[in-house]
Amino acid sequence: MISADTMNRKINFKFEQFNNVGIFNLAGELTSEHEDELKLLLMRAIHGMDRAVLNMKKVTRIDLTCFKLLRKAYCTSLRLKSPLILTEVPRDYISEIYKCDIADALETKWSPDYQESVI
Repeated sequence: MISADTMNRKINFKFEQFNNVGIFNLAGELTSEHEDELKLLLMRAIHGMDRAVLNMKKVTRIDLTCFKLLRKAYCTSLRLKSPLILTEVPRDYISEIYKCDIADALETKWSPDYQESVI
């Protein structure tokens, strides 16, 4: 088992790994000031292990920026056929976090040469 703790002003998480299963125990507030850190954590969860679990039991608040990021990561993980397992999602968010549409799962980048969208 590998374990690591990271603490910031409003968010902290503990990471544990059992073989190729990673468990991210999130706590505190998920706010826009931690967006970059959360994005890196989610990318690691999706691309860095066979199975990833996000335990949100101790999350007290999720702002709109982080909520959209969580939903997009979840939907992307479904598209990649390696779904994130979200546990203990706070009741206020549970009905919306699992709703995926095509915009949540795809990123669109602009081509600088042709000024057109490519996927």
